[in-house]
Amino acid sequence: MQTNELKKAAEFGTPLYVFHEEELQETTRRFQNTLGKVAGLCYAMKANPFLVKVMEPIVDRIEVCSMGEFAICEEQGVAPEKILVSGVLKKAEKLNAVLDKYGNSCMYTAESLQQFELLKNWSAEHRQEISVFPRLTSGNQFGMDQKTIEELIENRQNYPFLKIRGIHYFSGTQKRSVGKIQKELEKLDVFLTELKQKYDFEPEELEYGPGMPVPYFDPSKAIGDDGLLELVQTLEQMNFSGRVTLEMGRAFAADCGYYLTKIMDVKSSDDRNYCITDGGIHQLNYDGQIRGMYEPPMEVLAEERQGEQKNWTICGSLCTVNDIMVQKLPLTDPKPGDVLVFKKTGAYSCMEGMLLFLSHSLPKIMLYNNTDGFRQVRKAYKTYKWNMEEK
Repeated sequence: MQTNELKKAAEFGTPLYVFHEEELQETTRRFQNTLGKVAGLCYAMKANPFLVKVMEPIVDRIEVCSMGEFAICEEQGVAPEKILVSGVLKKAEKLNAVLDKYGNSCMYTAESLQQFELLKNWSAEHRQEISVFPRLTSGNQFGMDQKTIEELIENRQNYPFLKIRGIHYFSGTQKRSVGKIQKELEKLDVFLTELKQKYDFEPEELEYGPGMPVPYFDPSKAIGDDGLLELVQTLEQMNFSGRVTLEMGRAFAADCGYYLTKIMDVKSSDDRNYCITDGGIHQLNYDGQIRGMYEPPMEVLAEERQGEQKNWTICGSLCTVNDIMVQKLPLTDPKPGDVLVFKKTGAYSCMEGMLLFLSHSLPKIMLYNNTDGFRQVRKAYKTYKWNMEEK
């Protein structure tokens, strides 16, 4: 967003999140212009559910990881055919309610044998085919190991209404090189080839989360177009002949977000300068940030001032010494009322923070596009009632 747009945003009050729709679309198109030639694209909505309505028309699939996220998609009118129902916990009554209403219109992952059994039993009872993606573990609590998935495939004749449509794999986010992603794809290709050789079975799809990195503090570490083209070549060289869908959240959403917080107090103690803001680390999250050691991309909305530039420690309004957003930010004579804009906050910041700590209000959220301007999509909520006994 341009400075004049950010100044208009600040008029809505702080703390505040703003998500720029065109910037989100531009980032998504960048991936479509390269990776979209050889793979489908899936938006993992846990990164930012407020962007679902913007993303649904421009990606192939939306991944939901909870029944709450599924309810958001329902209310936002997302087509069930575009929804992959994922998540480590699927309660039988909730999953059955989705199956009863949508059946095979949605797709489903199986994180465990228990989840696979739930899907198998529903499909057998209703004699209706449903599509399942068993998740292959990467060595953590998620998914099933290779041996377990092979047994499910070997015995697939025992559940004729449960179609193993694909394999789901995601090992983590913020992979720092294309090489790591390429090695994972090569490993998955070997596994898929073995399935074909051992069991005469090749799934129609591979749903793969590459963990594309977003470098918050050093733009030079971004995966550029050359890196994306290397990834395209790897996908093209796979023996697997089915469709690959790349599942991403942070990589799509991060760049479109802005978090605005106002300086409320300035002071110096023991030769160290402090700005106290009306926001804090409960509303701001940068992967890799450690007590404000690194300076994220920022902009200061303030009148131009003359004088010596000094380092200021930017602290939020929480009663904890950990509430440091930036350790050393060069500023010239900051004043109460100045607004700090933290950029690249489109993913996770409004979701992952300690939002109920100290019963501060939840910030207002705005969407912005060049045609309609600003649109409020969430008002500021008081939270203190959520932190006390209900009457």
